[in-house]
Amino acid sequence: MYKARKLILVAVFLLLSAATASAGWGRRPQICLMQTYRYDLRQHNHQLYIDRLASVFVYKDKNNKELFKFEPFFEARRNIHKGFWERKELGAEIGKNIFRWLYIGEGIQGCWMKEDYRYYGDYEKRDYAESETRLLLSHDLFSCKCLKLKGFILNEYAYDFDRGAGTRNEVAIDFIIPIGKYIETGMNWRHIDRIHYYDSDTFEASLNLIF
Repeated sequence: MYKARKLILVAVFLLLSAATASAGWGRRPQICLMQTYRYDLRQHNHQLYIDRLASVFVYKDKNNKELFKFEPFFEARRNIHKGFWERKELGAEIGKNIFRWLYIGEGIQGCWMKEDYRYYGDYEKRDYAESETRLLLSHDLFSCKCLKLKGFILNEYAYDFDRGAGTRNEVAIDFIIPIGKYIETGMNWRHIDRIHYYDSDTFEASLNLIF
């Protein structure tokens, strides 16, 4: 019952926020569909295929200046080696570009998990809620008429409401190449610190479709 109440609270939060966005912002959101392949450099039999669908609402003032962003999303991660959906997330993030190169966001999400962060290779089912704090530094590395390269440094900190503690801190270095107006490709290295448990270093390749 307690877990059901948490999921209901997450759903209500999403619906109210989306209604506020639709009523006050009057702009069609940007839809992003990202597909990512993740390869664990330490545990070679741990490979994930990740689908993420997000809607990005931008709130602006009367002078057309961006004040903040609101992003509801759904993400699912499939363990390629084991052949099952290892993790699913439904949530939303609100954030702001403090400067052109600095973004800070705070999200809350419901999680459906079939994995065990304590012992790699052992799997358990858990339904819980967590918050995620995101810090993103970005910079245009190269730009010409036919090619543009963007660089990112990302830090994400996850707090588990059930356990009452931080469970994950992730740092990533990402390179993005836009292909036209509606497609982006990317590659990154990511370090995942599962606090008090094992760490991972991963390689990721992604394709992002923007509508």
